[in-house]
Amino acid sequence: MFLCIDMKCFFASVECAERGLNPMTTPLVVADESRGKGALCLAVSPFLKQKGISNRGRLYKIPDKIPYIIAKPRMKKYMDYAVLIHRIFLRYVAAEDIHTYSIDEAFLNVEPYIHLYDGPSEIAYCIMEDIHKELGIIATCGAGDNLYLAKLSLDLLAKKKFPYYHYLSLNEFYKTLWYHQNLKDIWQIGSGLVKRLHKLGAYTLHDVAVMDIGILKKEFGVIGEDLYEHAWGKDTTSIADIKAYEPLSKSFSRNQILFRDYTKSEAWTPLIEMLFLLCMDLTSKNMMVRHISFYIGYSKHIDSYHKSFSLDFYTDDYFEIKKELQSEYKKIKSGAIRRIGISLYGIIEKEKGYNTLFYEQNEKYDRLTTSIQNVWQKYGKNYLVIGTAVRKESTLYQRNHQIGGHNSE
Repeated sequence: MFLCIDMKCFFASVECAERGLNPMTTPLVVADESRGKGALCLAVSPFLKQKGISNRGRLYKIPDKIPYIIAKPRMKKYMDYAVLIHRIFLRYVAAEDIHTYSIDEAFLNVEPYIHLYDGPSEIAYCIMEDIHKELGIIATCGAGDNLYLAKLSLDLLAKKKFPYYHYLSLNEFYKTLWYHQNLKDIWQIGSGLVKRLHKLGAYTLHDVAVMDIGILKKEFGVIGEDLYEHAWGKDTTSIADIKAYEPLSKSFSRNQILFRDYTKSEAWTPLIEMLFLLCMDLTSKNMMVRHISFYIGYSKHIDSYHKSFSLDFYTDDYFEIKKELQSEYKKIKSGAIRRIGISLYGIIEKEKGYNTLFYEQNEKYDRLTTSIQNVWQKYGKNYLVIGTAVRKESTLYQRNHQIGGHNSE
């Protein structure tokens, strides 16, 4: 038996709690208004949601006739609340039975503890009540006999109405969600997957369930098997499986939306600043990389650009990687650039690396990066930065004060 617990409009609810306000009756938006009316709304209170205002919209999309409070994002504050919520979970289940799915959502395996309570609903209501009473946050909870049913129960049933708890049995799944018309509402099915399923004539989970699994495997590979199992409401994954999982390859990435349109030469500065931070991440984790990709998104009438390339050797050397990146960057089109991203993948542990005729690990660079890490750890990242930080197009100082691209207070 699993619970999937989510905090209702988490960021907005935290801001309401900090102000002593009820999120169900308070019109509050979490957004950085210093970015103008085009600023992204990270969250809106349940009160505004009921009026049709959606999360992830822009400030200018909120009708002028609706008054609202604007709260500047405080990512550190939200992380602090998430820790407090996790501690509440630990009153009821052991750490090994909790999987943190996101900052405001978690799966709990309550099977070992049901005999102590009057079923899973009592555990759920106890947790939800503690969160609300102590933190002022309203929690919602879906329950099911496997992780998949618990997640569907949360997303499609529990969130809809008070008391924000629902147990989804397999029989109810077959009677109701099997015929749910919008596959995009189903966990782990995105818009791209929906289009491919539509081409196969599948518009509901029931349609997927009655398909030949061979067709699904041919079209989607391993994902096709998961789709088939989920379409029958089955999922054998445990929280222990999730915790034990190790990806075949590791990757590090960073991206950002620029505050204004950048020229090609200007965008180079924040791009290499992100590369520098990624290389420092490699160093701190004793890793090396060989494969790099970067992304350029334009604001006007030019298709986005994505390029992947490989080095001749594994390295964590920022200067070596920057040299190769610059060679590829010269090939992009000039234009109004608004989004940039860079990823390092094909990462291995440094001990597994090797020297080649073309490259030998630079011990002087190793000493430099170690010194930088020591300074950062003691004083913070803005105490010692690369020289590009003085350029007017740099975003380094600002982003070092952020978490996930947002204010870190």
